[in-house]
Amino acid sequence: MATSKNTSTDLKPDSSVKLANTNKIALKDLLQKRLDDCGWSSSVEHLVRKALQEESEGNISQEQLVEQIIPLARALVPEEIHKEMMIRVREALESELPVDKD
Repeated sequence: MATSKNTSTDLKPDSSVKLANTNKIALKDLLQKRLDDCGWSSSVEHLVRKALQEESEGNISQEQLVEQIIPLARALVPEEIHKEMMIRVREALESELPVDKD
């Protein structure tokens, strides 16, 4: 199956296109609100506390904790929030692209 930049189906992002700072901040704020509203933040906090308690001597490095928690935290993001954010990021990027003049 061929992909095309015109249909926004490329699997690899175009690294030359970046969000404006205002869009980036707005999207981060929206994501944080959505994750807070669905209880994701408290679930991740619980995972962190549990991981720290399970460490017998409490000697877990920050890097080890991050490696352990990030995959679990990503898996906990509700699919509807993931889809919404992907759509909003794509729309924000498309609105910032220069218009081709033929």
